[in-house]
Amino acid sequence: MKQFIYLDTDMVNSIIAQKDKGLILGSTKETEDVSGKASEKGINGSITGTLEGGIFKLARASGELAISGELKNQTHYQTLIKEIESKTLHDAAYDIAYDQLKIETNLDAVEFGEFIELDRQFEVVDFDYLDGLFLKDGFIDFIKKNARESVKQATNNHLEKTTDREQRRKLGAEIKQSIRLLMENSDKQYDDIVDIIKALKSIIPYNRMLVSHDGFIIPLEDQYFRVNPKTLGFKHGGNVRCVGYVTNLIGKDTEPDSENIFGYLQFTVNEIFRKLLPTKEDNLYIVHPIAVYYGQ
Repeated sequence: MKQFIYLDTDMVNSIIAQKDKGLILGSTKETEDVSGKASEKGINGSITGTLEGGIFKLARASGELAISGELKNQTHYQTLIKEIESKTLHDAAYDIAYDQLKIETNLDAVEFGEFIELDRQFEVVDFDYLDGLFLKDGFIDFIKKNARESVKQATNNHLEKTTDREQRRKLGAEIKQSIRLLMENSDKQYDDIVDIIKALKSIIPYNRMLVSHDGFIIPLEDQYFRVNPKTLGFKHGGNVRCVGYVTNLIGKDTEPDSENIFGYLQFTVNEIFRKLLPTKEDNLYIVHPIAVYYGQ
């Protein structure tokens, strides 16, 4: 059973419509009762007769014959059932669409527009979630505070082991300056992350995406989530399956267009993007996802 995290229903419908020349949406049955009258002629007859005289003597036979006839009306009921084939497919539509896809299994030779299927662990990059971590008095401020305390404590412990009280008194100002610089350096590593997030947000027109260690970038649009997208970064992890098609290649196999300023700018932006993401691959594939789910 599939547990969908994300499903692009527009793309699923497009694939089905191209095959079936339309979409199947719902299923209804229509019943029609047709009544009609049919006439049937029925005969009811009674014959009475008396025979007088001896046996085998018919001369004086007298008989009465009474015959009566009438028309009988019988009503016939005919039921006509019409079934209109239109089913609401929901998640089952994905299986129908998937059967129409030609999946490229050689990921080293994948081309633009080809469908691929990835089953691996992705890192969730949720910019909204990350922004919340760096709010004032948020989680990162708490981490920075603890890191400063650790630096201060470690420095003091080291000084107590390597100097005496008189030396520490004479070097008091220098020691405080050294501790302050160490704490600033500790803060800087977190401040640098903020700068990276801001740079990525200025480049990527999505709030959320998946990044694999082998260079596949899966941008996600909020409208197609089957779960609350705000919980994605915290709630979901592990191996998931993604089916989609390649829309762009960023990396060493691309060349800048030196005669087109916009093309060159895009190449420069892509290079920054490639260096900022947590992957060591030379080439990054941008994949438009049709579905992201757990299970088979």
